[in-house]
Amino acid sequence: MAFTCSSNDATSACPTPGPGSDEDQFLTDARSRATFQVLFPCKLPGAERLIGSAVNGAPPRQRVELIFNGPFDMIVRQSQFPPAVNPDPTGASRVDIDLFPNVRATLIERYDGSRHTEYQLYWERNALFYEVQAEGPPLQRDAILTLARSLE
Repeated sequence: MAFTCSSNDATSACPTPGPGSDEDQFLTDARSRATFQVLFPCKLPGAERLIGSAVNGAPPRQRVELIFNGPFDMIVRQSQFPPAVNPDPTGASRVDIDLFPNVRATLIERYDGSRHTEYQLYWERNALFYEVQAEGPPLQRDAILTLARSLE
């Protein structure tokens, strides 16, 4: 299945799912049910596509999940409360990154030798909490950071 992107704004630099597509329905549903602005990643890793969405809770404890599939099995969470952070898995590395000006993010990365790496990136910005959880090809830290920085 091909992922098509379009925008009603001719000057928009951020592609979004094409009108009428399943991906568009998932995003539209999440945006209509959330009480805060749901951001969409403008720079997804190649062949990544939105396959589902969920909105849980009620304000002021609402969370939105955008679920993607492709080279990564990935969930992008946006919420009004901080994510639960479990202890780092055995063998994981943790690093703090300047994701945006004045915004620090924590990246937990775990390569288990099976040709897959688990990534968990979380940060707070403008009174909302964000988290990217992905499992996919190793050595793709930059792809995860680019995706996070492209949320619009």
